[in-house]
Amino acid sequence: MSDKTIKSATKELVNSFTGFVSGLAGFNGAQLSKTDTLQYNLRNYLISQNRILLSQLYVEHGIVQTLIDQPVDDAFSTGFEIKTGQLSAEEIEQLENTLERMDAVKSTAQSAKWARLFGGGALLVLTDQKPDTPLDVDKIDEASNLDFRAVDMWELTTATGGVLAENMDTFLDDAEYFLYYGKRIHHSRVMTIKGKEAPSFLRPQMRGWGMSEIERLVRSISQYMKNQDVMFELMDEAKIDVYGINGFNSAMLTSGGTDQITKRIQLGNQAKNFLNAIVMDKEDTYDQKHMNFAGIAEVMNQVRMQVAADLKFPMTKLFGISSSGFNSGEDDIENYNTMINSEVRSKVKFLMVDVVCMVCQKMFGFVPDDLTIEWHALRQMTSEEEENVKNSEFNRTMASYQSGAITRQEWAQSMNKSNLLPIEVDENAEGLEPIDGQFTVGSESKVDA
Repeated sequence: MSDKTIKSATKELVNSFTGFVSGLAGFNGAQLSKTDTLQYNLRNYLISQNRILLSQLYVEHGIVQTLIDQPVDDAFSTGFEIKTGQLSAEEIEQLENTLERMDAVKSTAQSAKWARLFGGGALLVLTDQKPDTPLDVDKIDEASNLDFRAVDMWELTTATGGVLAENMDTFLDDAEYFLYYGKRIHHSRVMTIKGKEAPSFLRPQMRGWGMSEIERLVRSISQYMKNQDVMFELMDEAKIDVYGINGFNSAMLTSGGTDQITKRIQLGNQAKNFLNAIVMDKEDTYDQKHMNFAGIAEVMNQVRMQVAADLKFPMTKLFGISSSGFNSGEDDIENYNTMINSEVRSKVKFLMVDVVCMVCQKMFGFVPDDLTIEWHALRQMTSEEEENVKNSEFNRTMASYQSGAITRQEWAQSMNKSNLLPIEVDENAEGLEPIDGQFTVGSESKVDA
């Protein structure tokens, strides 16, 4: 076979392999070049597959950080209450303090943020046990090391090396091991959080994970950033100096005329900057053109509304714009709180329960069977509203105690639990007779019959 034939066959083989890799990259959701995008005129790839772009957006643009972090921060801001009948109030308080010292809640919240940004996140359980063995919670004791680390989906790969499975919906759940920077970790030590589920046509690209929250903002946030760039450009061109120089065209045709005119304008601008005056030839003219910004504010407001609508965010939360007109903003906040309960708290509740159980095993040597958590309400009362609620609860408790419906110990427990008095009432004191006479709380007055 001649050298020419060998080179021709080799070239055809390389071209075929390049075409195969390009097609495979497009199928797997890789970022297409601008040329390919224009050629095919479609968008079969997802921004969720572009780790670098998502990372840069999160670092550089404050609005992206807000839409990713704010719902998670608000979801955890009011905290939660640990409920179990097998631990005393003091033990539950110790458990809460330990969770705070270990940054367990903070790590859980961070993994939820990575899930919103990239479409998937996870919480690694770090113990003294070998990472490639199943996690045995019963072996965790007070002397064991226990820590939690938040990671994103790109830091984890399946031990199969990404080979396509028959059912991509359960590909991630069926993985026995994860690779974390080359370290094999058993799946029982990886608590995953998935983003919004993609349609079946695009689901194989997710490799078992979900979509980034920015995926539904591609059009609106691109429009927002484009308008921001246009605003900066218009501000640079808001004022333009116009010089009318006598004999300008003739001077441009002569040798060195361009340099002389440039030097003349520079000297004029320097004199204007320092002396607030321009010295010109009598035949020359000078004028300033100011750009009109009318209508830009309305356009920017519409763009902000589109971004907020896609995110289901109130304008007050996303952009810090106060409510206008007859709208007090209460309805917007209620809708936002509903979104947090359904899209953030529901995904991390049972993950948070597992974290509390492991910390409980480390502290007390067992996990209560009835342990659960209950999120505190997102809506916070004002100081006046809180005092009114406490006054009503105080009156109700006192009335129950006076009528004999509850004992003195139950009354004391109720007072201490709700912090209705500035001091702690002794729950073990001897019983007292029901209080007779009149007592007044706030503007209310009660009299025994």
